[in-house]
Amino acid sequence: MPMVKDYLKNNFKHGIEAGKLQYGVGQEIASAEVAEILATSNIDWLFVDGEHGSHSLQDIFAIARAVAAYDVHPVVRIPEAGTGIIKQLLDGGIQSFIVPKVETAEETENIVYWARYAPRGNRGFGATAVRAGRYGRHADYLEREVDEICILPQIESRRGLENLDAIVKVDGVTGIFLGPIDLSVDMGHVLDIFHPEVADAMDYMIKRIRELGKPVGTIALTPEQAKHFADLGVSFLALGSDTSFLVSGADNTLSTFRKAIEG
Repeated sequence: MPMVKDYLKNNFKHGIEAGKLQYGVGQEIASAEVAEILATSNIDWLFVDGEHGSHSLQDIFAIARAVAAYDVHPVVRIPEAGTGIIKQLLDGGIQSFIVPKVETAEETENIVYWARYAPRGNRGFGATAVRAGRYGRHADYLEREVDEICILPQIESRRGLENLDAIVKVDGVTGIFLGPIDLSVDMGHVLDIFHPEVADAMDYMIKRIRELGKPVGTIALTPEQAKHFADLGVSFLALGSDTSFLVSGADNTLSTFRKAIEG
């Protein structure tokens, strides 16, 4: 039976490489139902947070299946760099992943090495037998995977900032994801991502990554900040998360109804 969709085509990757801004939201709750609800909101990508959320591999794959019917691309942030989890996610059909707290070119080279087949890497080949190659129905997986897999190191520390150029220039890196919250903590400004030192560092990195010819994305906490980052040339933005939507929605609903009832 022919497939009705080209599951190998990574519209998120091709979009950021073309400079087309991709709007996304974060998912902390390990739920396929939550993923599908978010997918119906016309977002471009889903930021599945495997670093801070409670997602297991099976949760991630369930989320990917839940949004497959929509024009939403799951981008998974893994807990930490490692050959095992990268191989498992790739074989499970996850094409795009963010690796947190990358600080050197050597670390970046290892990430690319684990995600590529020989002679460029050491990923074992089994993709055509599992979800990555849709269980053998994408016989051209090996020829296409280099163009469709999206590797996004996350820079979120002073050391990462110092080694920015070297990280960006590693062959196989698709783009860079910037983490302003951890960067502000590392700089000694607690969670103040609007501190002038943090803001200046973010602006510099966005501009420099663009100068080096790579896409860059980050998190925006306000519409004004999102507009500022977009004007600087970011290609993908994470705007809020499922947990923040629940908190604000619950608080606003309760406040509105209590005001109507109690005056």
